[in-house]
Amino acid sequence: MTTGVGDRLLEFLRELSVITTWSVVTEETAVGSKWQLGGATWQATVVVERQRWLGLEFEARDPATDRRATYDIDTDSYDIGQDKQREFAEEIERDIVELLDNLRKGAVLRGTDGSKFVVVFPLNGSYVRVTHGRFVSSASTYSDLGAAQTGGGYVPVE
Repeated sequence: MTTGVGDRLLEFLRELSVITTWSVVTEETAVGSKWQLGGATWQATVVVERQRWLGLEFEARDPATDRRATYDIDTDSYDIGQDKQREFAEEIERDIVELLDNLRKGAVLRGTDGSKFVVVFPLNGSYVRVTHGRFVSSASTYSDLGAAQTGGGYVPVE
């Protein structure tokens, strides 16, 4: 059963490969496709397997310290091939498109808070703040940009 999940994301990825200067490498498989995207201080992997899984792995890097922060959006282990999971899968698809579009627009920002590397971006009506701690990244959600931008030196991720 074909649900159309992933169609919007694939269309957007194809558009990005034409309208941006990003590095874009695509790998087609029997069950879907994998897109490797990259800029000067970030990289992302997007996987589209319409009947099984949608996902984004995003990593931003501080060019001064080489510290990194990561953020993932995916459908987890839900069976997105089932109609009852369609709405959930479409929400994940929208979030992935929104994050990539905000990256394209320069709305994904990087900065510091003390010694921590921080990435801030709008997503689904809120602002996500990703902080790289000692070993792993953690994410928090804020209602306004000012609250998410604790620290300083915020510039667009390139």
